[in-house]
Amino acid sequence: MMDRLGDPLIEALYRYWLSKSAGRPMPEKRDLDPTDIPTLLPHILLWEVLSEGGYRCRLAGTRIVEVHGRELKGMTAAELHGTANAEIQAEYDQVARTLTPHYVERSMSWYHREYRRYKRLLLPLGRNGECAFLLSVAVYNA
Repeated sequence: MMDRLGDPLIEALYRYWLSKSAGRPMPEKRDLDPTDIPTLLPHILLWEVLSEGGYRCRLAGTRIVEVHGRELKGMTAAELHGTANAEIQAEYDQVARTLTPHYVERSMSWYHREYRRYKRLLLPLGRNGECAFLLSVAVYNA
């Protein structure tokens, strides 16, 4: 799966995540330093894993906000993805459960924008050894 990323931004975040994992299944959130990855920040989403299930956006980069046309911080994944949430949340759940990255290419169907394609890599982040966050980088095409 990771051999077909094909986008420099996505590959850069994956390499950074691997380097911070240091042989562990995932890095801890505190291991990451935003000053290490300034070119990636506009393309990043940070999702908090909620104890009751689901995910809440803790941070959305400027490019993400621009594409979606609104601030995403504080929104749940269900609020953002609407009718497409079941499929997308299953991917989030898989990453949180297995601690393995997930890559996908799809359209923004929940905004009825089939023409708007994107690539997304989703990575687990820990807190005290448990998956507490999901780090996402998304690259949008026309």
